Amino acid sequence: MLSRRKVWMDGKLVPFSKAQVHILSHSFCRGSAVFEVMSVHPTPRGPAVFRLDEHVARLARSAELVHMKLPLSARALKQAVAETVAANKIGMGMAKLICYYGGVEFEVVPRDPAVSVFVAAVDLARDVNAERFNQYERSPASVTIARWRRLDPRTVPLESKCAANYLGGMVAKLEAIKQGFTAPVLLDLDGNLAEGATESLFLVKDRVLKTPPLGKILSGITRKSILQVARDIGITTVEKKLKPAELMDADEAFFTSSIVKTWPIARVNGKSLKAPGEITRLLDKVMDKVVTGKVRRYNKWLFPVK
Repeated sequence: MLSRRKVWMDGKLVPFSKAQVHILSHSFCRGSAVFEVMSVHPTPRGPAVFRLDEHVARLARSAELVHMKLPLSARALKQAVAETVAANKIGMGMAKLICYYGGVEFEVVPRDPAVSVFVAAVDLARDVNAERFNQYERSPASVTIARWRRLDPRTVPLESKCAANYLGGMVAKLEAIKQGFTAPVLLDLDGNLAEGATESLFLVKDRVLKTPPLGKILSGITRKSILQVARDIGITTVEKKLKPAELMDADEAFFTSSIVKTWPIARVNGKSLKAPGEITRLLDKVMDKVVTGKVRRYNKWLFPVK
């Protein structure tokens, strides 16, 4: 199905096969692209992008941190996403928004400051067929504490969702898979729990929902949403530094990400956890209603695609 899709490139919808950039482009060679991944859901008002406003705001912040000047306003970026989702008739899936330096460059700092904008929208079941994205087929995660640490915020701007910042997560996940696990948990340089390869981390102990604080992790939009929803339904939440032993001692644990709203963790190294646990199951159920427009108070989080 991907071959039938259209992508948005610098103001035009073009066939998927025409989505090309030179191999010597700065963002390919140096990892300088900034991006956002958003989920699309069916709602009573038609397809809607979850928290598109927040995603575009974070994209702008990412660009600012790496001194990239975006060529489009927030309104134009949101319109580009909506147009791409509509053109591909995506009822449930994901959209990816990328801003990058497309020109051929050999310097560390691109001499040509022109930034291109790209949007793709896909149906996860038809186009990607990735088991971890399918809510009804996804198996609980088995995780290991990675030997690789999360990048220090004094070395790179961790707040920026920049392509170059994801190499460590990729290497950690490859090693976890080789060891028989499905995902890693990375620590920060102080030995505290940080996050997964591309996911935010939560654990539950005595019905209290805990997650590492911001500062050394990405400010996840789904993470923020889960915390808000949990508080609204009466679950006590705590953002604090957490040691690996607290994950081992947890009653339940789960990951969150833009596409996989809750991914229960069934095993940490050799220890089994209930997956999904009671709190995880409750949050998953509520979030499913939220993203499909069934809870009116959160409808402001849904950007309808017209």
